Amino acid sequence: MISYGKKEIEALAFIEPINTNKIVIDTEKYIKKAHELRSEFLADALQKMYRATVGKYKEYRQLEAAKETLFAMTDRELKDIGITRSDIELAVEGKREMETTTKVGFWRKLMNKFIEAQQARAAYVHLMAMDSRQLADIGLTRSEVEAAVNGNRKDRANDNLAQPSNTNDHRKAG
Repeated sequence: MISYGKKEIEALAFIEPINTNKIVIDTEKYIKKAHELRSEFLADALQKMYRATVGKYKEYRQLEAAKETLFAMTDRELKDIGITRSDIELAVEGKREMETTTKVGFWRKLMNKFIEAQQARAAYVHLMAMDSRQLADIGLTRSEVEAAVNGNRKDRANDNLAQPSNTNDHRKAG
């Protein structure tokens, strides 16, 4: 047993309320409690780490077993389930096809929009430079050029697309 002054007793009161009239405090009790709490914490942390490690290893072994089973199949059997040998890794790991595109940032998107606008402008100028016969050959009228460039072919100015009636069906040239 160690004897403490008023300051030490007040400091210990923050840990566990005690009768401040006592001058003698059982420090062994607090040390023992601290050791128990530390042991419980370390045991819990080690248990969690063990479970995570063993869980990852078990998952890895299951994936490897599935891959071995699929690689043992014939090409015809693989075709029946809808995969090829090159797809086995992706199929077992649950991944889709490899991502070939990268994320596009703000400035790249802005640049792409600018390039698209310039290309649309050039297409508009090119189509407007054509005469009416050339436009008719590609199925456009001058009033439909803007809609075609913007990809809005449904917004056609001339929606009378029916074929004209031919009254000369029964006449023979001659």
